[in-house]
Amino acid sequence: MMVDVHGHYFPDALISVAERVLDPDLVHLTRSRAPGAGFSPEQIIEQLDHAGIDMQVVSPATLLPFVEDRGDAVAAAREMNDIYADLTRAFPARFAAFGVVPLPHVDAAIDEAARCIDELKMVGIALGCSIAGRQLDDPMFEPLWAELDRRGTSIFLHPVGASDASLNAYNLNWMVGAPFEDTLAVLRLVLSGVTTRYPSMRVIVPHMGGTIPFLMTRIDGPVGRSSNIGIELPVSKHLRKIFYDTSNRNPHALRCAVDTLGAEALVLGTDFPYSLDDRLRENVVYVAESGLGPDTIDRILDANASRLLGLGGGA
Repeated sequence: MMVDVHGHYFPDALISVAERVLDPDLVHLTRSRAPGAGFSPEQIIEQLDHAGIDMQVVSPATLLPFVEDRGDAVAAAREMNDIYADLTRAFPARFAAFGVVPLPHVDAAIDEAARCIDELKMVGIALGCSIAGRQLDDPMFEPLWAELDRRGTSIFLHPVGASDASLNAYNLNWMVGAPFEDTLAVLRLVLSGVTTRYPSMRVIVPHMGGTIPFLMTRIDGPVGRSSNIGIELPVSKHLRKIFYDTSNRNPHALRCAVDTLGAEALVLGTDFPYSLDDRLRENVVYVAESGLGPDTIDRILDANASRLLGLGGGA
């Protein structure tokens, strides 16, 4: 069973919720950049069939209910999760979902995570690479990590468009800023010791971890030996326990990621609906035609994600 862990679902109902509580410019940008936003489930399934994908795990990309008003955050998270749960109930063989939680309100987030997993039967929780301007290693999130670890939860990270002024031109905040967010998020989780303290959490980082494969030697070298690192070195040992999706479409980068991170760490990701039609199919084809061995290709396209998320297959 070919499983895509990095898909987004933007029905009108979800957009309406997001417009009510989030920055309208962010909502407009998110939807306008995605040519397949607003597709019906049936239209998405046609796309998946064209690409040869059996199941897609959906999350709302940047449209996460991370707002300072607690009431708005809680209401938006519940509505978004109900919309996604309706999709997975209607098409259980084709869709699964990562739930969202109302942050930075940690106690409410813990409650909603329980509802997502226990009641709505979601396969994990989607979080931003940062949360309402706070970094993931902020001590305030420690109770949330503890609860997600207790549950052995899969956590799907996603960039949120956080950037400084140097990335505000030429679409740099999304062209390279997004994978930089991936890089910084996973490094902060690892270097702070969060993933060591909570080893039962299973973190998935999109876009092959941004620059992680390319910079692994530098990360493990003297420049990476900060006095406040909370883990045993080398850092690479910890980074290889994280999962990374293949949303990249560059076979050279894929081979680098396999060599650096290990085939067992990689799972298929397409970033649908930002990629459609043949561009969507290319996310699968480039893995299959990468020159990697058949066992490695099977791990990436099927076995790793199926086992990680409990979706069947993955034998």
